[in-house]
Amino acid sequence: MSNFKVQNGNNMPIQSPLIPDPVVPYACKESETLYAIIEVDESIIRKYLEPTPFEYVNNLAMVYVNDATKGDKIPYMDGGVIIQAKYKDIIGGYYLFEYEDDDAAVATGRELWGYPKKLGHMTLEKNGNVIKGTASRRGIKLIEIECDLSKKLENDFPALKVFPHLNIHTIPKPDGPGIFSQRIIARDNSSDCKLLSEEFGEVIVKLESGETDPLGDLSPVKVLGGGYSVTDFLAGEENGWGKVLDTII
Repeated sequence: MSNFKVQNGNNMPIQSPLIPDPVVPYACKESETLYAIIEVDESIIRKYLEPTPFEYVNNLAMVYVNDATKGDKIPYMDGGVIIQAKYKDIIGGYYLFEYEDDDAAVATGRELWGYPKKLGHMTLEKNGNVIKGTASRRGIKLIEIECDLSKKLENDFPALKVFPHLNIHTIPKPDGPGIFSQRIIARDNSSDCKLLSEEFGEVIVKLESGETDPLGDLSPVKVLGGGYSVTDFLAGEENGWGKVLDTII
């Protein structure tokens, strides 16, 4: 007989929960992130913001691949694209696309807090001063990032304010088309995390589209810079949960 405990938690199936109960707090020592800051066409950003309650801030985006496989409760890798957006008087990070390689990580972020997560496959490899990261889905390599830390940047590049994360948490109707409920959730665990190291270098970014993943729309007008960071990640009890800003429906 298995040692799974029947639980009365916040997810199904209760006999063998997909989401750890409770999921917060959770941590990952030495989480590695490869990222780039890019300029994209302003009209594309506005197109993706148009059906949301968020306002346009600028035409910058962060493209990243992250290795959090040392995580305690949900080891995973992820990648995605984050832009800045404004909700009322709050400026934060809005995920246009996000991919993770573990279904528990997908369900946790999407069902609890509204992150637009899908299953994907990520790689992150370091060979000397060169670090390469990819995010793929259904056989299509959607994100490719390559950073050469030996080629130092001549100019500083802008840092995006990606916290708090601003999410649209939407529950569809179970009995037909439409939305059953929708709320705006902010989440900011940045103060729980400790940056261990960060290096910058010359970055190359390539974005491609899949059948249901139009990242090619965001093909960079200009790559401004990027880097590689190592962080002790923590989503603690105080900041790891999301905070409901407004209920739309």
